Formats: sequence, structure tokens, C-alpha cells
Amino acid sequence: MTDRVKTVNPATGQVIREFETISDAQLQQKIEQTHEAFLDWKERSFDERGELIRKIGELLVADKDRLSALMTEEMGKPIGQAPGELDLCKGICDYSADNAASVLADEERDLPGGRALVTHQPIGVIFGIQPWNFPFYQVIRYTIANLMAGNTVLLKHAPNVWGCAEALEEIFRKAGVPENVFNVLYIQEDQASQVTEHRLVRGVTFTGSAATGRKIAAAAGEHLKKTVLELGSNDAFLVLEDADIDKAVDACVTGRINNNGQTCVAAKRFVVVDAVYERFRDAYVEKMQQISFGDPADENTQLGPIARKDLQENLHQQVKESIDN
Repeated sequence: MTDRVKTVNPATGQVIREFETISDAQLQQKIEQTHEAFLDWKERSFDERGELIRKIGELLVADKDRLSALMTEEMGKPIGQAPGELDLCKGICDYSADNAASVLADEERDLPGGRALVTHQPIGVIFGIQPWNFPFYQVIRYTIANLMAGNTVLLKHAPNVWGCAEALEEIFRKAGVPENVFNVLYIQEDQASQVTEHRLVRGVTFTGSAATGRKIAAAAGEHLKKTVLELGSNDAFLVLEDADIDKAVDACVTGRINNNGQTCVAAKRFVVVDAVYERFRDAYVEKMQQISFGDPADENTQLGPIARKDLQENLHQQVKESIDN
């Protein structure tokens, strides 16, 4: 059974487009095709893989204007911040292509009475579940490393940035990456477990909340699948008595509003000692009042919208509770 998923511009509330999810049978076929592609891809040399990976990076920056506008439209990233994400993606492609052969080279070990060798071999299909806040970077950073290692990749991207997922699929194809080496799964949330438990899927990587991470880790563990989890939570921002207050305020404001404040390392809590509290508070409020909030497609906008309606409502409730307390 399939469903339809809408992407919505968070700045305007307008529907951008609709995507149709795939059926369970189509999902099983995608997994099998990605495994079949692995059997060929793993035999390719680092030079062969690297040539294609560099091409991906080149295409990402060559199409920077269109891809930046797509990020801004789908998740509200200020347009001035979008090109930097694509530059970072190219950097990952270039670095991985340049260094994979040496990082993954066989290593000899001393062994009394014999010879030992540490060798790094591709393991198969890797399933990635990725968030929307950096819709290109989050995918590129796990995909490129795995492709250079000889694995093939399945992507379940956040539904509100499926246009970005589709654009990535097109770029990989245009770069000459063989069919089914990188596959996007347009699936419903409850279909993800079918991927994790599939016998041909050898690893799962996830970036997101700790609550969801626990479920994914439990499912992967049950089936003895390797996992890499990057989960939420961060430390408080400390401002001590000897701090340069102007510098601290600049850092705190940047840390609070970058990517509309929607990053795992955003400055969310400030712990300020009494001796400098009032100076910090007044300077911080003044600086925040100067921030240009509005249309993320405007080059002058520093702070755009929350990425989804449900997230905006949740944040509004948190603010109300903070005021009440």
C-alpha cells in the first residue's frame, strides 16, 4: 500500500509538491537491487570510485544556486547559509576520494611465529536515516565514506526534504555512479523496520533524537547489525567572570540563530555567573533585537522559519511554559 507525502514551504505554508511512497514489495526489490549493485561496486578500485565521488562534489557546487534555493524552500534555511553546506559536501567528496586508499590500506602486524594482517573490507548495504536540518550534508557525510569503502547505500530522508533527496539521486546518476549503488527510499515511517531487519542490509546509521535512536539501536541489535548513532543533546554555554562579554555575546547569538537555531550544537542554554549576568543579558538582548528575521529567500535574512508546523507549535508551547515559570 502506498501513500502520498507533501513537502511544504515553512515560510509560506504553501505545498511545494507531493511524493508517492513505495509499496512493501517495491521496497524489498530496492533492497535486493542495492545488494546486487554492491557485488560489482565492491570490486572497483579506489581510483575508480574516487573519480566518481569527485564528480559528485563538482556537480553539487556547479548546481549551487538551484540546490541552495531548494533547501531554502523545503526547510527554510536562510539562503545566505545554503551555499556553505554544498561547499562542505564537496570538501567531503574530495577528502574521501584522496584519502580512502591510505586510510583503508591493509596493515601488517607482528605475530610471533607467523604473520598477521589487518584488512578493511566492504560489508554490503548500509541504511541511513537522516534529518532535514542539513539536507545535503547529513546524507553526503555517511554516503560518501561508505561508497569509497565499497559499500552501497540506502537513504531514508526526512519527508519534508524529499526534494533534496531526489536532487541527490539525480546528481549521483549524472556523476556516473552505477544504478542502485545509491538508492533513495520514499517510504513511510513504519516501513523503516523492514529495511533494518532485512538479511541483505548490513549496517544502519541514524542522526536524530535519543528516543528514536533507542528504537533503531534495539532493532539493529536484535538482528546483529552494525550501527552508528548520532543523537540529540548538548552542553550549556558557560559565561564566566573573566569572559570578553562582547565576544561571548557574538558567539552566543551566532550559536543560537545559525541554521534558524536548528542544529544539534546550537547554543540553547546559557549559564552566566552573577558578576557579569546583567552586562551579558543586556548586550545579548540588544544584539538579538538587531537580527533580521523574515523571508529565508532574502539574502539579508539572518533568521528564517521553523522547518515544520508541528515543530513551531512545540516551540511556542515551550516559550509559554518558560514565561509561566
